[in-house]
Amino acid sequence: MSTQSSGAFTDLGKREDLYYTDPDNCKVEAIPVEYNTRFSQDFSNKSSGTSVFTIPPGNGMKHVLIVLGWNATNPDISGQTGENALELGWGYNAIQQISFRIGGSSQYFMTGAQLLAKNLRTVRTQSQAQALLQLGGSECKAAADFKVNQYAYIPVPIWCLPGADGLNVPLPADTLAQQIQITCTLNPSSSYFINNGVSNVNTPPTSFDVAQFQLEQLCMVDRGMAISNHVDLNTHELLMPVSFDQQELQVTVPINSDKTPAQLTLTGFRAGQVKAIQIWLTKNSDPANQLLWYAPAAVTVLYAGTIYAQYNNGSSVIWNLLDGTKPPSVAQSKITVANPFTSAPVTSQYAMLPFGNPTGDDYEAEVLTHGKHILNGLVNLVLTAPSADAYTAHVTYVYNSTLVFSKSSCEFRF
Repeated sequence: MSTQSSGAFTDLGKREDLYYTDPDNCKVEAIPVEYNTRFSQDFSNKSSGTSVFTIPPGNGMKHVLIVLGWNATNPDISGQTGENALELGWGYNAIQQISFRIGGSSQYFMTGAQLLAKNLRTVRTQSQAQALLQLGGSECKAAADFKVNQYAYIPVPIWCLPGADGLNVPLPADTLAQQIQITCTLNPSSSYFINNGVSNVNTPPTSFDVAQFQLEQLCMVDRGMAISNHVDLNTHELLMPVSFDQQELQVTVPINSDKTPAQLTLTGFRAGQVKAIQIWLTKNSDPANQLLWYAPAAVTVLYAGTIYAQYNNGSSVIWNLLDGTKPPSVAQSKITVANPFTSAPVTSQYAMLPFGNPTGDDYEAEVLTHGKHILNGLVNLVLTAPSADAYTAHVTYVYNSTLVFSKSSCEFRF
């Protein structure tokens, strides 16, 4: 600790040069890399069904992107005359689930809505979140909307989050001897196209014209810098922190829970540190607007009788803003099923319910904050709904996790 006394804050931290460049205020990349996105693979099944993206080991793996869409030359698209519509962000509705396995790791699953929830949560600004929703598929409700190409771009945030916050290092697939596998199961188009019941319906396309995976890679300029040339990974481990979301849990919120709060029990917690719970509600009577989300009007989280997050009077939005960098909401468009379709601007919201310090990463390092070990696997929610309607609560458990690379394989450690 400094013994100088030139100012009141001298003893509170290390002095850093804010005038001249020095090693403390200038970071230099230690391993030069080259960027490319040349590796892509078409879906083997562009209608409902499962496709597998197989990534060979060897380079640093960053963002994985799914692209779905139709060309305007497709007569099933250009021929639409107003009987069918697509919700803003429809690409996430088109995905039933993805699964992933890194090298020899266990296999894990996420739903399409869960991909959107994690993408919205993990970017720093609201404008980034809004752009992610918009790029997930434009709203289409009139015949003219289908006269142009319609594409949806879906980032898959497994090991690398959208945006450049935190260190955001690539997955070091140069340490692996086994492939990385990502599978995507698509829903049938009838589940995400909205139909207004008009006679002589123009049938929606049953298959995408474009459906592909694409990968961002960072390739070492000098392979001699690879860690395997300096460390024996048969006897040592390379650790990489990741944010892990357990597969979405859905719980029914009964009618009139706006007056009598619902007592919900959350189950299925795995062993590990739960940093937070992400929750959003969908209205059961409005299947056309699957991506119109509602935050609870009030919610209390209890574990073993102790209250953690307690947000009353709709205050989750301000608490999440105070503890983060953006409000937990995006601008959505609510479609009214009629002839013709109409829509109106609305706000779509979710809520974060932390168990520990909600501090996030900075721009140059990963910041680890600890979570809560849920030892008996049960958490209670006391939830007040926004209205008397029946809702479905969608709940994701967010864990601290580490990818462990050793013996040419990988595993998640919680």
